[in-house]
Amino acid sequence: MRKFLYPLIIVVVVFVFFGYSYYSNAIHYALNPNGTDRVVVNVHQGDTANDVANQLYEKDLIKSTSIFNLYLKQNNLTSEIKAGRIVMMDSYTLPEIVDALVSGISEEFAVTFLEGWTIEQMAQYLEEEGLTTKEDFLKCVSSCELDEDFIPETYLEGYLYPDTYFINLESYNNERMIGRMVNNLNLRLDEYWSDINASNRSFEDIMIMASIIEREERDPQERPTVAGVLWNRYDNGIGLGADATVLYALGRTSGGLSSEDLQVDSPFNTRKYAGLPPSPICNPSVSSMMAALYPDDTDYFYYLHDSSGEVHYAKTLDGHNANKAKYLY
Repeated sequence: MRKFLYPLIIVVVVFVFFGYSYYSNAIHYALNPNGTDRVVVNVHQGDTANDVANQLYEKDLIKSTSIFNLYLKQNNLTSEIKAGRIVMMDSYTLPEIVDALVSGISEEFAVTFLEGWTIEQMAQYLEEEGLTTKEDFLKCVSSCELDEDFIPETYLEGYLYPDTYFINLESYNNERMIGRMVNNLNLRLDEYWSDINASNRSFEDIMIMASIIEREERDPQERPTVAGVLWNRYDNGIGLGADATVLYALGRTSGGLSSEDLQVDSPFNTRKYAGLPPSPICNPSVSSMMAALYPDDTDYFYYLHDSSGEVHYAKTLDGHNANKAKYLY
């Protein structure tokens, strides 16, 4: 009898050992133990503990849905989860996750607007994050009053600084968000205002050019040279010929352009009309603003990008056509 009992005991001990190890690992598991990124968990009215567990598992915040549910039962918390939008850190362990779900406390939430985004893209992003609707944000852009007097009264495209902003979810409103972005731009330009005011170009023209540079050239190191090319063309009454402005006229930010696209009748079409477009075509980075303010002194009048994104410059149309033949065809 004993010869059958001992193996059974060993099996039980091994099972308990590995079971405890698995449980312990699941309890102490964190997606990124040293992380600082925030992860949003939306708990809806009527969601069960298992619904929440599945969402946490899909976001890689927990290692096991069964351990999550077991932990809730052990601590009599299964029915204590609060509905709402809960912002967690990716460094949270299971007990910290449960604590956030039960307390319903939401930390400040980070929203990140990418450099070169249009206001339409910003509005769409805020709607996807559940903070507002695209329609309401765009309406505020057009009608909300701001205290800043250094920006045009008729439009804000180009003046909402793209950055990461931490917001309180309970007190968020569009007017405050827009005001913070405009004020951030003012602060970013603080050390440059004297040079901007002393420039022979208006602040508005600098910002319009900066927005074009942002969309035309991804490499910050190349932007001053691209700026020099575009200002050369502008100063000599030559159309800028920037595809990014045509895309903006078409309501797009990417994709190819057909011969029909290039003929779109819009003041933003710098392939068709000389001079600067009437307003910025995106919200640029400081890198592009500095390129527009401090362009390279260059003899180039043309540039193009090859299939790898590398830029090639030319002083004459013949040189530009030679670059086309070499790098594009």
